[in-house]
Amino acid sequence: MLLLVKLIFKRAFAVNSGEEESSGLIHSDTLFSSIVNEWVKMYPNRSIDDMVLSLNSEKPLFKISSAFPFFYGDYYLPTPIGTDELCREKLKDVPFLELHDFLELAEGNHEKIRKKTFGTKYDFIIPFVAPRVSVDRITTASNPYYISGWSMKEGGGLYFLVDLKDESVEDELLFCIKMLGETGIGADKSAGFGAFESEISPIDNISEWVELFEERNGDSTAYYSLSLCCPADSDEAKEALSYHILSRKGWTYSTSTPKQLKRRECRMFAEGSLFRKPIKGKVADVTPSGFKSVHNVYRYGLGMMVQMKMPYRHG
Repeated sequence: MLLLVKLIFKRAFAVNSGEEESSGLIHSDTLFSSIVNEWVKMYPNRSIDDMVLSLNSEKPLFKISSAFPFFYGDYYLPTPIGTDELCREKLKDVPFLELHDFLELAEGNHEKIRKKTFGTKYDFIIPFVAPRVSVDRITTASNPYYISGWSMKEGGGLYFLVDLKDESVEDELLFCIKMLGETGIGADKSAGFGAFESEISPIDNISEWVELFEERNGDSTAYYSLSLCCPADSDEAKEALSYHILSRKGWTYSTSTPKQLKRRECRMFAEGSLFRKPIKGKVADVTPSGFKSVHNVYRYGLGMMVQMKMPYRHG
């Protein structure tokens, strides 16, 4: 079952300074971690380690994409990271393509894309940078820092896709997403940042979304990732055609303890990366050595892939 999850933010969405979510998307690993923290609170007897084992199996319970912008009925996807002339020149400064244009590109209708004019900014996404001050509890010294983020004009928000492979977890998963809307996602949640209303609907019978996941025949096809992807092994990594690499790190956050340590770094293929064949990816264990006594810490890196007709010769 394919589900469309729309996040309609009640206020701005904020991140810590320097994180990529300030670009108007939320990465799949951030979404997963936030949902899992709600899962732990709502279902304390359900093992997260068992969930991860399932996600890393040949038949994962579910997959999620990263969250991308929408504005009323227009849904946007990251522009593919291609090496052909169209991607390198015409689309190099275009961060997102509307779903209809993305499907034209996926079907190989490149001439239609060449004739179109694309903007490089989206006026319904309003970025901001705001100063903050933390105070040391022992020395009372002030420590200024900045957070960045964005807000949405009315009619705008983010959406992500859920490929629900095992419907036995549907109720729990969707309830956690609903509860996450009350808790909020990102930084400054205590000030109401990151809170949202969610709208969840099946899209198995909606033609444009069905077309997105269709198989496409031809000699020059590539697989495009809708999520961050952490290769399961070196063989998967070798399937990459064109890509960006993101270094994912940061601090642990747990509802079980106030203890915080730096998570182990994990390097991921970015959304929009292209591969010769579908990449499964994995949920990586990034537990710091001093955190093992609390619980394991994971970084979501399963690939949600769609096929595109791209000008590559596979040899």
